[in-house]
This record gives sequence, C-alpha cells and structure tokens, in this order.
Amino acid sequence: MPRLFGLLFALASLSSASASQTQQVLFPGETGETLQASLRAAYKPTSGQLPSSSAGKDLMMYPIWTVDEGGGIGVQDVYTGWFVAFQNDPPGNANQEVFNNGAGNGLNQEHVWPRSRLNGSSSATSERDLHHLFPSRVDVNSDRGSLPFADIDDALTTRWYADGVETGTAPTSDRDAYSELRTGVAFEPRESVKGDVARAMFYVATMYPSEADLSWFASQERPLYEWHNADRVDAAEFDRTVAIASSQGGTNRENPFVLDSTLVRRAFFPGTIIDAEAGAPNELAIQQHGPNPFRAATRLVLDVSAPTPVHADLLDARGRTVSVLYNGLAPAGPLELALEGHFLAPGVYSVRVVAGEAVLTRRLVRAR
Repeated sequence: MPRLFGLLFALASLSSASASQTQQVLFPGETGETLQASLRAAYKPTSGQLPSSSAGKDLMMYPIWTVDEGGGIGVQDVYTGWFVAFQNDPPGNANQEVFNNGAGNGLNQEHVWPRSRLNGSSSATSERDLHHLFPSRVDVNSDRGSLPFADIDDALTTRWYADGVETGTAPTSDRDAYSELRTGVAFEPRESVKGDVARAMFYVATMYPSEADLSWFASQERPLYEWHNADRVDAAEFDRTVAIASSQGGTNRENPFVLDSTLVRRAFFPGTIIDAEAGAPNELAIQQHGPNPFRAATRLVLDVSAPTPVHADLLDARGRTVSVLYNGLAPAGPLELALEGHFLAPGVYSVRVVAGEAVLTRRLVRAR
C-alpha cells in the first residue's frame, strides 16, 4: 500500500497490490545529472556491503532468482526461460548445481553490463553488484559476450534462442519468446524481460559512472528507454530488487529504477514525454473541496485520468517539507486528501503534487 504520513487520508483504493508496492516518486522535481547524483548518494552500496564474487553467484541463484516449476525448485535463464533444477533441495552450492545440472545447457552468471565494459576487476563494486547479475545459459552468455543491446531486424538475426533451443532459422511462431543475436553486432533479449534488462543497465550507468563505459552505453539509451516503457515492473522484479537490497546493505539498496517508473525519463531524458510511459496522465487536476483559510480541517481532491505515480507533500511558507502526504501509485479517478489543522501552526502553506509529467501546487492558509 502507499505510505501514509501526517495529514493524509487516501480514500481511493489502489489498482493492484504489486503496483502499489513498486511505484513511488523519488526526488520529485529533480532531473538529469542532479537526479542521478541524488540516486547515487541514496542507493549506491559500498564495497563492504556487497557479497564476494563467489558468494554473490550463490545468492543470485538461490534465493534471488529461484523459482518453483512443477514442484521442483531451480533457476530460469533470463534470456530464454530455460529451467534448471537444483540437485538438492535446498541446494548446497546453488551456482555449481545449476551449472552441472543443465543437461548441456547449464546456467552461469551474466553481467548485463559486460565486465569488459567496466573499469574494474572481479573484486570491484560494479562487478559484484547483484542488480545487474542475471542467470543465463552458458552458451547464450558466451554468444552475447560484450555486445550492446538493440532491436534487431529479424532478417538480420543470425541466431535465435528460446528454452533449450538455439537455431539459425527464424521461428515460424511466438518470436517474442526468443532472444536474438546478430553476430558481432548486437543482442536482443526476449520481449518479456526487456524492461528488466533496461532498468539494470540504467542502474549501472547511474551508480558507477566512473567505472562504466558510458560512451558504449550512449547508443543504447533510447532503445533501452523504450524497453523500459513497454515492459513494466512486475511483482517478480520488485521482489528480486527487495531481496537483493537485503543482501547489499538493506534499506535504500534497491534498484531505484524498479521503484519509480519516472526515473529513467527524468534522469536520462529530462523534458521528454513518451505516450507509452506509464505515469504521464492525459488529464490532471487538483481541486479545493474544503474551506481555505481553514482551522480544523480542509480537503483537496486530486483527479488523474490513469493510474499514475504520485508524490504529494505539504510545504511551509519557506518551501520546507512539513509532511510527505502521499508516495505511491494513485488510481485513476479522484483521490481525496484530508488535512487536519490542529497539527499545524497558523500561517501559509502549499501542497505540491508531482504526478507523472506534471507538477501542481495549491496555496493553503491555516487560520488563527
């Protein structure tokens, strides 16, 4: 559920539990490099908070990426969906078990941002950060190598990968389930994980600008942004980022791009509005439904045309935050905010609402 602070009573229900968990507005009003710096300061783990390279591989396989398939527990390759069961339940050495038990298609650790594009070593923070380490079939991992991500024209695809299959012939059905390789040029993940990949890439670019090869990343930014918009955060991705955070320092160690769907645009494409991006409502209004000036209480109603990440706070006359009123996914339709005056000293206040692309304010006066 959205967090409730101080003076807010949100009377409208949320559209879904997973959406309310995953969507909030971080650092409202900030954009570009300023926002990236704020995200780094708040969310980047220290080297001492990260597991060792070997421990991280085991944690990645169990429990972070562990799934239950047909009553057996194991791991799915992010690029193909190929499932490998653990040899033991629970596994004794998770990373080794899914490598050995893959019947020719074992799994290993894929650096979504390739190690060769990071200025570090196996002990460097950027290379051990679990937010961009995904399980992958060994052969697919090898074929992708350090190639950039891109949308590949099917006519130019040289290899297709799905489940345990690798073929040079274009599939006749369900092509969205296949990852694609254009040998020596680019790699394209299957459609259902493109957003996961994109958010991992933007995370590395933000957290490790001095280690990551940003010139290599530059040509990928726009397609990755489109992947982020097309493949939204689901409950599984949200659960993974929370699990990773608990292994990398706990509080504020999630991938923030998973928590806030507006961050990619605000941090890398400030001023850009893409119709596909959730959180850019067609209509937004805030109305006064109670007295102003007020003493005991007053009401404001926020109205959005589509489910939208909303951050609302109450500011004093000097622009300082008195209370965070709302931080979560607001449902389509009216959302009522009830402010109780006995918490406030007499004076001038304002409610600031950041909702998707829009920022609205409403001046309020607490009477004596």
